[in-house]
Amino acid sequence: MLTKFTSRILVAAIGSMGLSAVSVEAGELDYPLTRLSDKIHLIYGPFALPDARNRGFRNNVVIVTTSAGVVVFDPGGSAAAGEMVVSRVKSITDTPIVAVFNSHVHGDHWLGNEGVKRSYPKAVIYGHHVMKSKTEGPVGEQWLTMINRLTEGTAGGKIVVAPNVSVENGDLITIGDTEFRIFHSGSAHTDNDIMIEIVGEHVLFTGDVVRNGLFGLMEEDSSFKGNLAAIDFISKKSYKLYIPGHGSSGGKEILNGYREYLHTVRETVEALYEEGLADYEMKPKVIDALSVYKDWSGFDLRVGSHVSRAYLEIEAEAF
Repeated sequence: MLTKFTSRILVAAIGSMGLSAVSVEAGELDYPLTRLSDKIHLIYGPFALPDARNRGFRNNVVIVTTSAGVVVFDPGGSAAAGEMVVSRVKSITDTPIVAVFNSHVHGDHWLGNEGVKRSYPKAVIYGHHVMKSKTEGPVGEQWLTMINRLTEGTAGGKIVVAPNVSVENGDLITIGDTEFRIFHSGSAHTDNDIMIEIVGEHVLFTGDVVRNGLFGLMEEDSSFKGNLAAIDFISKKSYKLYIPGHGSSGGKEILNGYREYLHTVRETVEALYEEGLADYEMKPKVIDALSVYKDWSGFDLRVGSHVSRAYLEIEAEAF
């Protein structure tokens, strides 16, 4: 869920980069396709926070060609990003985009729905029922407003385009010659995450349940314990490639790297909680325990809020 806290920290981060004080030239979105197989292409997003240069684009976008048309996972954080995805799709096939999957409610993953729908209005958009409900309500409008502000209007968004079909854990969606299996294990990165298996390709798109090299939000609907359980669940499966919501793809080392971060935060906070420390007193000790992650993008921005989120989770479990 987008909260006032989310908006404040993003705006503060933009200010710290010097982008709120001066106008920057809108960039042309020119992120290349990476071919993973005959059926699958990927657009890797940058790590920068939303601004006029990236026009709100910062996540990984998966493109799957099927006999019935193209399927896209997470078409980006703005209408402009969605239009770029359409352009990349047209560079590899004449077939239309027929379906979009949204991994969760954070707008940097789904605001691109609007750009896709401008070219392919009949495309079906899938999302978890909680994500669908939230984006149809005030949360969707808040994300649209915030991204337009942070990008100085270059995101190009006019309307909220929420999912129109709900999916649940275990659903198997068949599109042409390709099946997509949905996993949802409860609250993890959010309370509405879905992970998507491309059946027969040995590939799993994790959304932000797994991240690689970039830290993100952990809000009141997030759960360190649930996120760890979700990673443990998919670790038992034999996929050859895991595609995170942000950062490079890979094997189980991708899962293990992010799992160790989450585990270290929760374990360290829990030990310090038992010693009677407040969350703000814990932060320096947690940072010391996380030294291997200090080069990940967003570490300084996010670590404090992650400590606070883990503290509240552990406190709630104690009562």
